[in-house]
Amino acid sequence: MNSIKIFFSLVLSVLLFNSCEKEVNINADWEDITIVYGLINPNDSVSYLRIEKAYLSDGDIFQDAQIADSNLYKNFLEVEIYSNNKTIVFDTITIFNKEDGIFYAPRMQVYYAVTKNQLNTNDIYKLKVTNPESGKKITSETKLIDASHISFDYPNYSVSFVNDKEIIFNAIKGALYYQLNIRFHYTEGIISGNDTSFSAEYVDWVFPAIYSSDDLGGEELEIPYFGEEFYANLNSHIPHINNVIRYGGQAELIISSADRTFQTYLDLNKPSNSIVQDRPAFTNINNGYGIFASRSVGGKMVSLNSKSEKKLVDDYPDLKFQF
Repeated sequence: MNSIKIFFSLVLSVLLFNSCEKEVNINADWEDITIVYGLINPNDSVSYLRIEKAYLSDGDIFQDAQIADSNLYKNFLEVEIYSNNKTIVFDTITIFNKEDGIFYAPRMQVYYAVTKNQLNTNDIYKLKVTNPESGKKITSETKLIDASHISFDYPNYSVSFVNDKEIIFNAIKGALYYQLNIRFHYTEGIISGNDTSFSAEYVDWVFPAIYSSDDLGGEELEIPYFGEEFYANLNSHIPHINNVIRYGGQAELIISSADRTFQTYLDLNKPSNSIVQDRPAFTNINNGYGIFASRSVGGKMVSLNSKSEKKLVDDYPDLKFQF
Protein backbone atom coordinates (compact mmCIF):
# COMPACT_ATOMS: atom_id res chain seq x y z
CA MET A 1 0.00 0.00 0.00
CA ASN A 2 0.98 3.51 -0.44
CA SER A 3 2.71 4.88 2.48
CA ILE A 4 0.64 4.19 5.62
CA LYS A 5 -0.43 7.49 7.24
CA ILE A 6 -1.78 6.17 10.77
CA PHE A 7 0.31 7.28 13.80
CA PHE A 8 0.21 5.68 17.27
CA SER A 9 1.90 7.08 20.40
CA LEU A 10 1.85 5.11 23.64
CA VAL A 11 3.45 6.49 26.80
CA LEU A 12 3.26 4.60 30.09
CA SER A 13 3.02 7.00 33.03
CA VAL A 14 2.28 6.45 36.69
CA LEU A 15 1.98 9.40 39.05
CA LEU A 16 3.45 8.44 42.42
CA PHE A 17 2.71 10.99 45.11
CA ASN A 18 3.51 10.81 48.78
CA SER A 19 3.12 13.65 51.27
CA CYS A 20 6.53 12.76 52.73
CA GLU A 21 8.33 12.84 49.38
CA LYS A 22 9.28 15.94 47.42
CA GLU A 23 10.32 14.11 44.24
CA VAL A 24 7.70 12.78 41.85
CA ASN A 25 8.47 9.82 39.56
CA ILE A 26 6.19 10.03 36.55
CA ASN A 27 7.59 6.98 34.72
CA ALA A 28 6.97 3.33 35.39
CA ASP A 29 9.59 0.73 34.52
CA TRP A 30 10.05 0.20 30.78
CA GLU A 31 8.06 -2.67 29.33
CA ASP A 32 8.37 -4.26 25.88
CA ILE A 33 5.15 -3.25 24.11
CA THR A 34 4.91 -3.94 20.39
CA ILE A 35 2.96 -1.57 18.13
CA VAL A 36 1.62 -2.97 14.83
CA TYR A 37 -0.11 -1.17 11.98
CA GLY A 38 -1.16 -3.00 8.84
CA LEU A 39 -3.98 -2.61 6.32
CA ILE A 40 -3.91 -5.48 3.84
CA ASN A 41 -5.25 -4.92 0.33
CA PRO A 42 -5.50 -8.16 -1.68
CA ASN A 43 -4.94 -6.18 -4.89
CA ASP A 44 -1.66 -4.56 -3.82
CA SER A 45 1.51 -5.81 -5.49
CA VAL A 46 3.43 -5.19 -2.27
CA SER A 47 2.04 -5.19 1.28
CA TYR A 48 3.58 -3.20 4.13
CA LEU A 49 3.42 -3.47 7.91
CA ARG A 50 4.69 -0.89 10.36
CA ILE A 51 6.01 -2.64 13.48
CA GLU A 52 7.74 -0.71 16.24
CA LYS A 53 7.92 -0.54 20.01
CA ALA A 54 6.49 1.83 22.58
CA TYR A 55 9.14 3.99 24.17
CA LEU A 56 9.67 5.62 27.56
CA SER A 57 10.96 9.15 27.84
CA ASP A 58 12.30 11.22 30.73
CA GLY A 59 12.19 14.33 28.55
CA ASP A 60 10.20 15.63 25.60
CA ILE A 61 8.28 12.68 24.11
CA PHE A 62 7.80 14.50 20.80
CA GLN A 63 11.50 15.19 20.49
CA ASP A 64 12.30 11.54 21.25
CA ALA A 65 9.73 10.43 18.65
CA GLN A 66 11.97 12.01 16.00
CA ILE A 67 14.77 9.59 16.93
CA ALA A 68 14.51 6.28 15.08
CA ASP A 69 16.16 4.33 17.90
CA SER A 70 13.31 5.33 20.21
CA ASN A 71 10.81 3.45 18.06
CA LEU A 72 12.73 0.63 16.38
CA TYR A 73 13.72 -2.73 17.75
CA LYS A 74 17.50 -3.25 17.67
CA ASN A 75 17.01 -6.71 16.19
CA PHE A 76 14.89 -7.75 13.22
CA LEU A 77 11.57 -9.42 13.96
CA GLU A 78 10.20 -12.54 12.31
CA VAL A 79 6.99 -11.47 10.56
CA GLU A 80 4.55 -13.54 8.52
CA ILE A 81 0.91 -13.75 7.51
CA TYR A 82 -0.67 -17.09 6.73
CA SER A 83 -3.94 -18.76 5.78
CA ASN A 84 -4.87 -22.41 5.66
CA ASN A 85 -2.68 -23.16 2.69
CA LYS A 86 -0.08 -20.40 2.32
CA THR A 87 2.50 -18.49 4.38
CA ILE A 88 3.93 -15.15 3.28
CA VAL A 89 7.13 -14.01 5.00
CA PHE A 90 7.91 -10.29 5.43
CA ASP A 91 11.33 -8.65 5.27
CA THR A 92 12.53 -5.16 6.22
CA ILE A 93 12.86 -2.25 3.82
CA THR A 94 13.50 1.47 4.26
CA ILE A 95 11.12 3.90 2.62
CA PHE A 96 12.38 7.40 1.84
CA ASN A 97 9.19 9.38 1.29
CA LYS A 98 7.43 9.40 4.68
CA GLU A 99 5.84 12.78 5.31
CA ASP A 100 6.99 14.89 8.24
CA GLY A 101 4.97 14.40 11.42
CA ILE A 102 5.27 13.25 15.00
CA PHE A 103 7.65 10.41 14.17
CA TYR A 104 10.98 10.36 12.37
CA ALA A 105 11.04 11.10 8.64
CA PRO A 106 11.57 10.97 5.68
CA ARG A 107 13.31 7.60 6.08
CA MET A 108 11.39 4.87 7.89
CA GLN A 109 11.88 1.15 8.33
CA VAL A 110 8.85 -1.01 7.53
CA TYR A 111 8.22 -4.68 6.87
CA TYR A 112 7.16 -5.70 3.35
CA ALA A 113 6.25 -8.70 1.25
CA VAL A 114 5.45 -9.18 -2.44
CA THR A 115 1.77 -10.17 -2.44
CA LYS A 116 0.76 -9.79 -6.08
CA ASN A 117 -1.63 -12.66 -6.90
CA GLN A 118 -0.74 -14.26 -3.56
CA LEU A 119 -3.78 -13.37 -1.43
CA ASN A 120 -7.10 -15.19 -1.52
CA THR A 121 -10.06 -13.00 -0.58
CA ASN A 122 -12.00 -16.04 0.61
CA ASP A 123 -9.48 -16.74 3.38
CA ILE A 124 -8.86 -15.36 6.85
CA TYR A 125 -5.23 -14.26 7.19
CA LYS A 126 -3.44 -14.49 10.50
CA LEU A 127 -0.50 -12.33 11.51
CA LYS A 128 2.37 -13.64 13.61
CA VAL A 129 5.25 -11.48 14.81
CA THR A 130 8.04 -13.14 16.78
CA ASN A 131 10.90 -11.41 18.58
CA PRO A 132 13.74 -13.98 18.32
CA GLU A 133 15.66 -12.39 21.19
CA SER A 134 12.88 -12.44 23.78
CA GLY A 135 10.66 -15.13 22.28
CA LYS A 136 7.67 -12.80 22.51
CA LYS A 137 4.86 -13.51 20.01
CA ILE A 138 2.26 -11.04 18.74
CA THR A 139 -0.76 -12.24 16.75
CA SER A 140 -3.87 -10.96 15.01
CA GLU A 141 -6.12 -11.88 12.08
CA THR A 142 -8.33 -10.31 9.41
CA LYS A 143 -10.73 -11.39 6.68
CA LEU A 144 -9.81 -9.82 3.36
CA ILE A 145 -12.23 -7.71 1.34
CA ASP A 146 -12.12 -7.09 -2.42
CA ALA A 147 -13.52 -3.96 -4.08
CA SER A 148 -11.83 -4.49 -7.43
CA HIS A 149 -15.13 -5.42 -9.10
CA ILE A 150 -17.41 -2.96 -7.29
CA SER A 151 -20.53 -2.22 -9.35
CA PHE A 152 -22.08 1.19 -10.08
CA ASP A 153 -25.70 2.01 -10.85
CA TYR A 154 -24.74 5.59 -11.76
CA PRO A 155 -22.84 6.62 -13.77
CA ASN A 156 -22.64 4.01 -16.48
CA TYR A 157 -20.52 5.33 -19.35
CA SER A 158 -20.62 9.11 -18.86
CA VAL A 159 -21.16 11.45 -15.93
CA SER A 160 -22.82 14.85 -15.72
CA PHE A 161 -21.59 17.77 -13.65
CA VAL A 162 -24.04 20.24 -15.13
CA ASN A 163 -26.67 19.07 -12.65
CA ASP A 164 -26.58 17.84 -9.05
CA LYS A 165 -26.65 14.05 -8.91
CA GLU A 166 -25.58 11.02 -6.86
CA ILE A 167 -22.87 8.44 -7.35
CA ILE A 168 -24.71 5.13 -6.75
CA PHE A 169 -22.88 1.86 -6.10
CA ASN A 170 -23.37 -1.43 -4.30
CA ALA A 171 -21.67 -2.30 -1.03
CA ILE A 172 -19.22 -5.21 -1.05
CA LYS A 173 -19.14 -8.15 1.32
CA GLY A 174 -17.06 -7.61 4.45
CA ALA A 175 -16.78 -3.82 4.19
CA LEU A 176 -18.49 -1.08 6.23
CA TYR A 177 -16.45 2.02 5.40
CA TYR A 178 -16.50 3.73 1.98
CA GLN A 179 -14.90 6.91 0.66
CA LEU A 180 -15.30 8.35 -2.82
CA ASN A 181 -12.64 10.19 -4.77
CA ILE A 182 -13.51 11.61 -8.20
CA ARG A 183 -10.20 11.96 -10.05
CA PHE A 184 -10.38 14.08 -13.20
CA HIS A 185 -7.65 13.25 -15.71
CA TYR A 186 -6.48 15.74 -18.30
CA THR A 187 -3.58 16.41 -20.66
CA GLU A 188 -1.56 19.58 -20.25
CA GLY A 189 0.71 21.08 -22.89
CA ILE A 190 3.24 23.76 -21.93
CA ILE A 191 3.97 25.99 -24.93
CA SER A 192 7.60 27.12 -25.28
CA GLY A 193 8.34 28.85 -28.59
CA ASN A 194 7.52 26.43 -31.38
CA ASP A 195 7.52 23.43 -29.04
CA THR A 196 4.78 22.09 -26.76
CA SER A 197 5.60 19.64 -24.00
CA PHE A 198 2.64 17.46 -22.97
CA SER A 199 2.10 15.66 -19.69
CA ALA A 200 -0.68 13.68 -18.02
CA GLU A 201 -2.19 15.42 -14.98
CA TYR A 202 -5.13 14.93 -12.63
CA VAL A 203 -7.11 16.64 -9.86
CA ASP A 204 -8.75 14.80 -6.96
CA TRP A 205 -12.13 15.60 -5.44
CA VAL A 206 -12.42 13.66 -2.17
CA PHE A 207 -15.73 13.16 -0.37
CA PRO A 208 -16.47 12.45 3.30
CA ALA A 209 -16.68 8.77 4.21
CA ILE A 210 -20.01 6.93 4.50
CA TYR A 211 -20.93 3.63 6.14
CA SER A 212 -23.14 0.78 5.05
CA SER A 213 -25.69 -0.56 7.54
CA ASP A 214 -23.97 -3.98 7.64
CA ASP A 215 -21.08 -5.85 6.05
CA LEU A 216 -23.14 -8.43 4.19
CA GLY A 217 -22.75 -6.65 0.84
CA GLY A 218 -25.29 -5.73 -1.85
CA GLU A 219 -26.72 -2.62 -0.15
CA GLU A 220 -27.26 0.31 -2.53
CA LEU A 221 -25.25 3.33 -1.37
CA GLU A 222 -25.56 6.90 -2.63
CA ILE A 223 -23.08 9.77 -2.42
CA PRO A 224 -24.66 13.06 -3.59
CA TYR A 225 -22.62 15.79 -5.23
CA PHE A 226 -23.14 19.36 -6.41
CA GLY A 227 -22.10 19.78 -10.03
CA GLU A 228 -20.77 23.31 -9.54
CA GLU A 229 -18.35 22.04 -6.90
CA PHE A 230 -16.67 19.86 -9.52
CA TYR A 231 -15.73 22.93 -11.53
CA ALA A 232 -14.87 24.97 -8.44
CA ASN A 233 -12.45 22.24 -7.38
CA LEU A 234 -10.77 22.25 -10.80
CA ASN A 235 -10.61 26.03 -10.82
CA SER A 236 -8.89 26.14 -7.43
CA HIS A 237 -6.35 23.36 -8.07
CA ILE A 238 -5.35 23.86 -11.71
CA PRO A 239 -2.87 26.74 -12.19
CA HIS A 240 -4.04 29.72 -14.26
CA ILE A 241 -1.19 30.28 -16.70
CA ASN A 242 -1.08 31.65 -20.24
CA ASN A 243 1.41 29.43 -22.08
CA VAL A 244 -0.66 26.29 -21.77
CA ILE A 245 -3.22 24.24 -23.64
CA ARG A 246 -5.30 21.55 -21.93
CA TYR A 247 -7.55 18.70 -23.06
CA GLY A 248 -10.07 17.12 -20.72
CA GLY A 249 -9.98 13.38 -20.19
CA GLN A 250 -12.03 10.91 -18.19
CA ALA A 251 -13.30 11.00 -14.63
CA GLU A 252 -12.07 8.11 -12.49
CA LEU A 253 -14.45 7.06 -9.73
CA ILE A 254 -12.32 5.61 -6.90
CA ILE A 255 -14.06 3.86 -3.99
CA SER A 256 -11.84 3.09 -1.00
CA SER A 257 -13.35 0.57 1.40
CA ALA A 258 -12.36 -0.95 4.73
CA ASP A 259 -13.65 -3.61 7.08
CA ARG A 260 -15.44 -3.38 10.43
CA THR A 261 -12.18 -3.38 12.39
CA PHE A 262 -10.84 -0.31 10.62
CA GLN A 263 -14.21 1.43 10.83
CA THR A 264 -14.25 0.89 14.61
CA TYR A 265 -10.72 2.23 14.88
CA LEU A 266 -11.68 5.39 12.94
CA ASP A 267 -14.80 5.97 15.03
CA LEU A 268 -12.84 5.77 18.28
CA ASN A 269 -10.10 8.10 17.05
CA LYS A 270 -12.08 10.79 15.24
CA PRO A 271 -12.32 14.25 16.87
CA SER A 272 -14.83 14.37 19.72
CA ASN A 273 -17.49 17.06 20.17
CA SER A 274 -17.84 16.12 23.83
CA ILE A 275 -16.05 17.66 26.81
CA VAL A 276 -15.14 14.09 27.75
CA GLN A 277 -11.93 13.46 25.82
CA ASP A 278 -10.79 10.19 27.41
CA ARG A 279 -11.63 7.29 25.09
CA PRO A 280 -10.48 3.69 25.10
CA ALA A 281 -7.47 2.86 22.93
CA PHE A 282 -8.61 0.44 20.24
CA THR A 283 -6.48 -2.56 19.35
CA ASN A 284 -7.01 -5.97 17.78
CA ILE A 285 -3.38 -7.01 18.32
CA ASN A 286 -2.88 -9.83 20.81
CA ASN A 287 0.06 -9.18 23.18
CA GLY A 288 0.55 -5.72 21.67
CA TYR A 289 -1.29 -2.65 20.42
CA GLY A 290 -2.37 -1.35 17.01
CA ILE A 291 -4.51 -2.59 14.17
CA PHE A 292 -4.38 -5.35 11.56
CA ALA A 293 -7.29 -4.99 9.15
CA SER A 294 -8.35 -5.19 5.51
CA ARG A 295 -8.92 -2.49 2.94
CA SER A 296 -9.50 -2.44 -0.78
CA VAL A 297 -9.91 0.01 -3.65
CA GLY A 298 -12.13 -0.27 -6.71
CA GLY A 299 -13.75 1.97 -9.27
CA LYS A 300 -14.27 2.73 -12.94
CA MET A 301 -13.46 5.27 -15.65
CA VAL A 302 -16.24 7.35 -17.21
CA SER A 303 -16.33 10.21 -19.70
CA LEU A 304 -17.76 13.65 -19.08
CA ASN A 305 -20.94 14.06 -21.07
CA SER A 306 -20.96 16.69 -23.80
CA LYS A 307 -22.73 19.37 -21.73
CA SER A 308 -20.27 18.97 -18.88
CA GLU A 309 -17.30 19.23 -21.23
CA LYS A 310 -18.79 22.29 -22.93
CA LYS A 311 -19.29 24.00 -19.56
CA LEU A 312 -15.65 23.40 -18.65
CA VAL A 313 -14.44 24.96 -21.91
CA ASP A 314 -16.91 27.87 -22.10
CA ASP A 315 -17.40 28.90 -18.47
CA TYR A 316 -13.77 28.57 -17.30
CA PRO A 317 -11.63 30.12 -20.06
CA ASP A 318 -8.73 30.82 -17.65
CA LEU A 319 -8.16 27.05 -17.41
CA LYS A 320 -7.41 26.90 -21.17
CA PHE A 321 -9.33 23.70 -21.90
CA GLN A 322 -10.03 22.94 -25.57
CA PHE A 323 -12.42 20.55 -27.24
